[in-house]
Amino acid sequence: MNGKYSMALFLFSLALITCSIVVACNSPIPSVKPALNQNAKIIEWGWGTPTPTYVRDRIQEMERFPFDGLVLDLKSNSGPDDTRGRFSWNVWGDRLLDLDDYSESFTALQNTKFSKFTDNFLRFNVVPGRIDWYDENFKSVIANAQLAAQIAKSDNLRGILLDVEQYQGKLFRYPSQRQRLHHSFADYQQQVRQRGREFMQAINAVYPDINILLTFGYHIAYSRGKPLETAAYGLLPSFLDGMLEAAAPRTLIFDGWEFAYSYKQEKQFRDAYDLMHERGLERTQVQQEFIQHYRASFGLWLDNGRVWQQEDFTKNYFTPQQFENSVRLALKYTDRYVWIYSQKARWWDNRVPQPYIDALRKARDRG
Repeated sequence: MNGKYSMALFLFSLALITCSIVVACNSPIPSVKPALNQNAKIIEWGWGTPTPTYVRDRIQEMERFPFDGLVLDLKSNSGPDDTRGRFSWNVWGDRLLDLDDYSESFTALQNTKFSKFTDNFLRFNVVPGRIDWYDENFKSVIANAQLAAQIAKSDNLRGILLDVEQYQGKLFRYPSQRQRLHHSFADYQQQVRQRGREFMQAINAVYPDINILLTFGYHIAYSRGKPLETAAYGLLPSFLDGMLEAAAPRTLIFDGWEFAYSYKQEKQFRDAYDLMHERGLERTQVQQEFIQHYRASFGLWLDNGRVWQQEDFTKNYFTPQQFENSVRLALKYTDRYVWIYSQKARWWDNRVPQPYIDALRKARDRG
């Protein structure tokens, strides 16, 4: 173990002690992961996740499935039922969104009688993503973030799913920034960190005890070994630092670790947990806030790969037994959330064979 790594672990332990004495931390991170997480939750998210009106009308039927919540999106009242008409695909731009345009979905969630689905999230993408961090119009992103928090709070959702994947603009890639000729990479790091603080402050102003579930956290900026200045997600750590720096005492940010989509071995989950906590602590500029607010979670992709067979399960990436094992391991190592992603496999359209449903239930029951 090199000196830098030893020092990081020393700081990690010291900060944990400080956090427990000085700060009222929400579920402090253990130095050794427990064998069973009694508070683990399973969240469904995918192409087949229904609209809020569908959820309102069929919630009792949906809650027969072994989930603890959903990742939801708002459909506009008059727009198409695709990305053009979805709340999450219009939030990261220069247009201020109006709740009245999504009132049908908003009201439907308010009137949904959730019972078993206790941990539901509102999706928030970084799309269209073509606005610069220095633009005056960035205030629209901040306002839309506050609107999302207001929706989540009013509809009794647990929080926001912040999907940081760059589907359109490359907002976290420094070479793609429009004002890079006038501002160095270090300048952008400071500006992005400030935007992260503003983003978090806007959210906490209306929802101070929110949970924010990320698709990716710090590691994606480093995953391909490039310098941050040229990496595809090189500015993301600065944004996360700003969020952590401004987070209210009871706010938690969960690294969703989408890298786990294909995990089947316990070592993969264990190593990922260590990467999220120990390497994350080395990479952040706000170590105490990191320890207080940052947590580990995992995503699994049920119908991973090009094939999804509803009869010959041996052709699928996960057989039911393999899926059960991966979910069980994810539940063992997560700090709270395991999210199940799918595309062709749609839980609410009878496109998930019963053995997979049983596998999920057994993994959950066994912990």
